[in-house]
Amino acid sequence: MDTANFEVRKTVKLNSGYQMPTLGLGTWTLTGATCETAVYQALKCGYRLIDAAKYYGNEQEVGNAVKKAVNEGICTREEVFITTKIVPWTSNPAADIDNSLQKLQTTYIDLCLLHQHGSAKEDDAVYKAMVQAVKDGKIRSIGISNYYTEKDVEKFIDGYEIPPAVVQNENHIFYQNNTLRDCLAARNIYVESYYPFGGRGHTGDHFGNPVILEIAAAHNKTAAQVLVRWHLQSGYIAIPGSGNSLHIAENFDIWNFELSEAEMRRIAALNTGRRYENW
Repeated sequence: MDTANFEVRKTVKLNSGYQMPTLGLGTWTLTGATCETAVYQALKCGYRLIDAAKYYGNEQEVGNAVKKAVNEGICTREEVFITTKIVPWTSNPAADIDNSLQKLQTTYIDLCLLHQHGSAKEDDAVYKAMVQAVKDGKIRSIGISNYYTEKDVEKFIDGYEIPPAVVQNENHIFYQNNTLRDCLAARNIYVESYYPFGGRGHTGDHFGNPVILEIAAAHNKTAAQVLVRWHLQSGYIAIPGSGNSLHIAENFDIWNFELSEAEMRRIAALNTGRRYENW
């Protein structure tokens, strides 16, 4: 993939036929009123992708915020792309999907992901439940999270009636899994980056990186904005998380500049292959 000349689009068409925004709000660690306010503010700023999960314990708050924004005319439900995730160790994944629909206060989930590796039996049960939910009109697109090799993903591509539309993984300037991104792009599967700033506890290493700061100064942008722009120009979907309304707005203000081929090469050189999580 020629990342230097990657066309940054606000939405991409998934293999399910649905459009998915390329930039959204991640809600990991956001709960209660903080989560509800953050999601509402993000929708006011123009975000149309909201990422939640059953494990996060915040689906109700996400649903409240989306409902409020829709009622106020900020957006329509059809314009908002809601993602949630089902853990593999659940005893009843079909019931979990129904519970997510209830808490999110919606008749369909735009994207549902198998949250992470479980046993082969657990993964199979969740994925089959998601496939059935697509047939039942409860889910529009499905995918997986925390699968990092082509071999890991291949069993879902070849083993089920509906392949993943999205693989959501940890990706950032120090972990640029270009091999997986490129092989999945050839199969019309998108990689979505969580931890685009390295995740909480590691953002300082990213925001303070001299290369990122120099590029940010050249564009009169912040380090966060350069990092988001890099993800999109690299062909990733990105979901930076924040409960701060100013940071939420800042992270979305990335559409009026582009990184040069030389700048993309400089950022590519920062790759160490290091992930922060072992999920």
